[in-house]
Amino acid sequence: MKNYSILAKYYDRFSHNDCDYESWSQYLLNEAKKRHVKTVADIACGTGKMSVLLWRSGLAVTGVDCSEEMLCQAADKCRGVFVLQDMRRLQLTQPVDMAVCVNDGVNYLKPNEVQPFFCRVAENIKQGAPFVFDVSSPYKLQNALGNNVFFVDDDDATLLWTNAFRSGKATLSLTLFERQSNGSYLRFDEKHIQYAHSVEFLMQCLKEAGFAVAEITSDYGEKLSAESLRITFLTRKEV
Repeated sequence: MKNYSILAKYYDRFSHNDCDYESWSQYLLNEAKKRHVKTVADIACGTGKMSVLLWRSGLAVTGVDCSEEMLCQAADKCRGVFVLQDMRRLQLTQPVDMAVCVNDGVNYLKPNEVQPFFCRVAENIKQGAPFVFDVSSPYKLQNALGNNVFFVDDDDATLLWTNAFRSGKATLSLTLFERQSNGSYLRFDEKHIQYAHSVEFLMQCLKEAGFAVAEITSDYGEKLSAESLRITFLTRKEV
């Protein structure tokens, strides 16, 4: 099964507790206001939770994702442009004023795919444009997720989330049980792999792709520490 197929319709419900999109959007919108941004690309946009917040603030949003099911959820939320595309082969119709990639998109890239992805972003945004992205920190993947098991139960679906961390790579095994009208359950399984990228590694990749790092924070504006779970990079394409 493709990742984020059956899970797409439950994604917002199961992820709302640890993803503060409202707070994240304020950080992004503050940067957008300072840079007079009118057009933005939301890369690995998923179900469009960030896209809709940016769109409601008056920005013209292009959402990009490789999951058709996730894009269908996104298109129901706002009147942005949504494109079925692998982020590693990003190609917009025209350069945008800003690019964002929130909630672990970069973690899905293998180490040798990170710098080429940053180059694709640079080719699709204007000179001096901001590029903001986050990653789940190596600390989070190794310790907070680690080899732990999580369980989320709802009226019509149950999610079992098993994690395994080894050699800088987190394997997330997701099992969804969906309740049927007759009271039985259907089972769906997905496996996701996220890579632990260090700050130093990401900074080097950004430099090689032509980005200047303006700020590195924890969780969109908070002070960074060794135990930060989410690391945010505010960068700009060098002129």
